[in-house]
Amino acid sequence: MKALVIDQPGKEPALRLKEMQTPSAAPGRLTIDVVYTGVGFVDVMLSRGEFPHVAVPFIPGLEVAGYVREIGEGVEGFRIGEPVAAMTLTALGGFASIASVRPELTVPLDRLEAKLDLATAAASIVNLATAYIVMKDVIRLREGESVLVHAAVGGLGGFLGQVARRLGAGKVLGTVGSTDKTGLGSDYGYDELFVRSRFIEQTLNATDRQGVDAVLDPVGGDLRRLSHDVLRPFGQLVVLGNAGGQPDVMQSTNDLWFNNQAVAGFQLGSYSDAFPRKVGQRAMEALQLLARQEIRSDIYGIYPVEEANEALRVLGTGATRGKLLLKMAN
Repeated sequence: MKALVIDQPGKEPALRLKEMQTPSAAPGRLTIDVVYTGVGFVDVMLSRGEFPHVAVPFIPGLEVAGYVREIGEGVEGFRIGEPVAAMTLTALGGFASIASVRPELTVPLDRLEAKLDLATAAASIVNLATAYIVMKDVIRLREGESVLVHAAVGGLGGFLGQVARRLGAGKVLGTVGSTDKTGLGSDYGYDELFVRSRFIEQTLNATDRQGVDAVLDPVGGDLRRLSHDVLRPFGQLVVLGNAGGQPDVMQSTNDLWFNNQAVAGFQLGSYSDAFPRKVGQRAMEALQLLARQEIRSDIYGIYPVEEANEALRVLGTGATRGKLLLKMAN
């Protein structure tokens, strides 16, 4: 099989396309002939060496879509040639023409209520499942509640806004890094978007000085600390990443106590290791929303596998709107 390998992480993307041994379906697993694999910011971070616990060499990639190739012993409910989308997550390995996946984390696309093409499925499954689980199971969003999303029109933020709106949020607000993105809110379910440097006053103005019930932060840095200023009593800050690459921010538990606030973290990979069936179920529910066109998914660009380094470079600039994909096969 063809695979993209990182053996020397560094400042510039350094994926190498290699011929590797074709994996067989081990007991309890599936193999997939990959047509598309999603490119996420975590792949940029992996290429930079920002996850030192990941041993080199390795094949990055967290999400794929294609066709079932082989079915391992003990796996039921799939058939050879069936179109699927799957999450590789902590196992990585998605940047390959053949991927080994857990059946619990694999969604049969032909069993959705409406047609969903492979490219859209690969572009959506990880971020959409994350957004859906965060709303349903982490903050347990109730109808009429308000949320604020940092990096609101990024790959994850675009789904967070739409899912919040679809599940009945009363006010959906977001922050972006520059003024040229503030007009994109209606595309992703937002009532208003603010430039991050001025978000506190604008959020309070938009909520009659009451603040929001939840802040969702994949950015990190000072936003962690400042976000408490817009949380209502019993509000929750959910940490979803550190895309800004900033040092960790310490939190006073006494302040949480005095202000009746909470901080939670959510990371889909470790959650899927603990609750794979729950993640697969939620991914199916989330992709149903997409198949029924109740939410949208934007693809910024599709790159041939030979141009994977360029895809990572472009994504790392922060200028993209929508998902990047690698085309692994015809």
